[in-house]
Amino acid sequence: MTLSSYLSSLSLGSTIQTRLNAACQEEEQNELERLQRMVQQVTMAEIDTVSTVSIHNAPSERKVEVRENITGVALAISTMVANYSLCFPIVAARHRLQALPTLHSYKRDTPLYGLRSILYTYKLGGIRRLYPGFGLGLIGQSISATYESTVNQTMTHAIASANKANKSVLAGLMSLFTKELILLINIPLYPLYRNALILRVQSNSDTTRVVIHNFRDFIKLYSEELCCFWPASPHSRHVLSVFLPSCIVNVLTEKILIYIYRSIYQKFSNESVSTKTATELNSSESPTANNSSKKKKELTVLHTFYPEIACGVISSIFTRVLSYPIDTIIFKLMIQDSGVLRINTTYAGFFDCIRRTWYEEGGWKAFYPGWGIGLLEATMGYLILETSWWVYQAIEWKLQTPGSSDTRAVRKARKLKERLV
Repeated sequence: MTLSSYLSSLSLGSTIQTRLNAACQEEEQNELERLQRMVQQVTMAEIDTVSTVSIHNAPSERKVEVRENITGVALAISTMVANYSLCFPIVAARHRLQALPTLHSYKRDTPLYGLRSILYTYKLGGIRRLYPGFGLGLIGQSISATYESTVNQTMTHAIASANKANKSVLAGLMSLFTKELILLINIPLYPLYRNALILRVQSNSDTTRVVIHNFRDFIKLYSEELCCFWPASPHSRHVLSVFLPSCIVNVLTEKILIYIYRSIYQKFSNESVSTKTATELNSSESPTANNSSKKKKELTVLHTFYPEIACGVISSIFTRVLSYPIDTIIFKLMIQDSGVLRINTTYAGFFDCIRRTWYEEGGWKAFYPGWGIGLLEATMGYLILETSWWVYQAIEWKLQTPGSSDTRAVRKARKLKERLV
């Protein structure tokens, strides 16, 4: 082969050059595919390793559930304590105004007047003066709840035995007897609540005096009022004229409270279910994988305490508004003949107190003394609910933040996983 022909075979576009280029491209393509497969295998291995580390070291679902329950119980208890302790001075001031007969009290009892009266009470006796009889209400509620629970547990077995023996009449009589036994606890509790009201009303002023100076005076007044339930007592008629309406009001307010609570809670539950259903339908993820975790999350105390407390506070406010006029009459009758009033009232009974309050104190508005303090009480309850709601939101955000409760290794592993994926 001549030199010119050999050079021409090496020129651009010749068959030898074309074969060499095709072989190099194929070899490079194979090498590139091999490297891509290697990189993919390494990446998958790293993802598997990081996932194993994050899953192995992450807190279990049981620990998360326990932490949410403990947090929810602590938050619920703190909310109830805050509601009771912060609203108590306002309630005590309202009871004081309700118990004292005053002409045209509705013109005086504005929210500003209520706030000034609370501040005046604080300046007069400090924090202690704002909480007269603070523990008596808790003691009464504890005794009532314990007694009612004991009676129900004792009589439930007897009623069940009567039903098994096909003695429906006996079971009905025993059920009625159980309700009467539960009502009997109001007899020893009435003097307790009366003394608590006296502690809230008494002061050295133009209209009232101090009658309970120490624990001995408290026990003396309690025993005297308890003896008035004896039929031979000269004050038994007056006590019964207050005691029977107060028992009826307590039963009715309890029924109304439960009804309002259930209605509000059911409404909130229905709205929550409809919202969650719409969210699941609009979500691109399949809900099957998260059903168990969502149900467990909804059952924890952290996610159930706020609707219950909110419904309880709202229902108690509505019930208090409905029973406000009758409470005013009962409070006036309770402090009569107690010695706390410098000029004692002379109501002949429950209906006589209603009549005289209407004609002597300004009509239907006279049944709402301290209405301004009632507005302060509702405002305080609303502020406590709002505060507990924001605390709940902050705690839920903290618990749901990725890596907020994990170890450092888990946080690093999850960050690496996000980068690799």
